[in-house]
Amino acid sequence: MKDYNQIDNEELFPKFSPYKRAINYPYFAPNYPFSFYKGKFVRDICFNLENRIPILSVGSNRSPYQLKRKFSLDQDICVTPAKLYNSEVVYAASISAYGSLPATQWPSNGTIVDLNVLWLKEEQLNIMHLTEAVGIAYHFVKLKQGSVKLRDFEYSDDIYGYVSLAGVLPFNGAPKRLSAIHGVHNKLDNVNEYEALLLTMSILENKKQSLTQWLMEVIDNKQYRFKLHENLKKIALKPKSPNWEIIDVKSKGDLVI
Repeated sequence: MKDYNQIDNEELFPKFSPYKRAINYPYFAPNYPFSFYKGKFVRDICFNLENRIPILSVGSNRSPYQLKRKFSLDQDICVTPAKLYNSEVVYAASISAYGSLPATQWPSNGTIVDLNVLWLKEEQLNIMHLTEAVGIAYHFVKLKQGSVKLRDFEYSDDIYGYVSLAGVLPFNGAPKRLSAIHGVHNKLDNVNEYEALLLTMSILENKKQSLTQWLMEVIDNKQYRFKLHENLKKIALKPKSPNWEIIDVKSKGDLVI
């Protein structure tokens, strides 16, 4: 097992300002298996995954940076590379508490996207439900059999995930995929987070202001952010033939909204 040095840690766990955190979503994600093991980041599978729950990560949950914020390095978690079939990863019609436009799935026949799967214990899954604001921002879902394949080993049981409750953000009438997430046979145009936020600001706000000013209001003013959520819901797109089944869950604790 290989421990990463301080130089690597700067890429894995950057020290973002609130503005940089918003525009750098969905953050760096390795293309290899990794674990949080005994308080350290380790490039390896360090745990028996047999009794863990596999969760497909489509946005920032792919990233050690975000997982550290949600769980800390002291939580024993593991991530393995995977491919998502017949879906694009696009911008959801919502804004996170830290100012980013989050990701969600959108059906797209023939498209293959490089992602990863997070393996959680039951109590860790509850933490994830809270940070995903299940029932308000996201649905917890069971993904269609065969739509996710792990890169390094065979797995035939169910894989779960999160999809936007509101739907997908339309840019000139159509979804746009995240340029930071690699895929093949893509059907949609892509933009980066900074460009997507600028476009969204122009859709939602008439007054002239910088993106920095707008994001600070989004982050600092929860009521303003909730108002934006409601406006985004009104224009959101919903898939006609989703590749998932919504699961009703009850989480314990306060949602992160």
